[in-house]
Amino acid sequence: MENKNREILAFLSDLRDNNMRPWFQANKARYDAAREHLLDTTAWLIAHIARFDDTVRYLEPKECLFRIYRDTRFSPDKSPYKRHFGTYICAQGGHRSILSGYYLHLEPGHSALCGGVYCPDKETLKRVRTAIDIDFDDFERIIAANDFRQHFGTVVAYNTLQRVPQGFSADSPAAKYLKFKEFIVERHFTDDEVCAPDFFENLLPMCQAMKPFNDFMNAAILES
Repeated sequence: MENKNREILAFLSDLRDNNMRPWFQANKARYDAAREHLLDTTAWLIAHIARFDDTVRYLEPKECLFRIYRDTRFSPDKSPYKRHFGTYICAQGGHRSILSGYYLHLEPGHSALCGGVYCPDKETLKRVRTAIDIDFDDFERIIAANDFRQHFGTVVAYNTLQRVPQGFSADSPAAKYLKFKEFIVERHFTDDEVCAPDFFENLLPMCQAMKPFNDFMNAAILES
């Protein structure tokens, strides 16, 4: 897979410093080229991830790639454009899916591969917590696997409770995770790593290591 991430990061760096419609329109050709490459990249990743995760096989790249245009209606930051590109390869709708999938974030100095459940609604959060509480041995085995730890370290949450939520025991072996309001795995990359010729190929073993975690999350979310 050809890597044009250096040009993409350069565009995003310039956009960060010139986040205005006139500049964007004057540089629309650079944006269009970056978007087209990301669509090609997403198609390539879908095809290769589908070899070990059949749930993503029939996704369309346009379903996965997030828009660069920001919704500024309720934000004090009126910058019209995001400072990053993101593509979410995930069953049942790509970037619109509530399931756990494979999210690639490209941003100068802040690129990452992520997965998990981010900002879930109350019912989804309760289902995931319940699954972790009941099947903690399975959950712990997944996140303790050597390849998972090598690529992601552990599961993190940007927001947590002070106490175990109502309906769960404070003595549960899973108590630490029951306080989580989200369940995220992430691997960060330097700009040099993102621009390396084999960057996209190197993502595949990371995605494969993430798959059991995604499977656990999604089995919980889809529990009827």
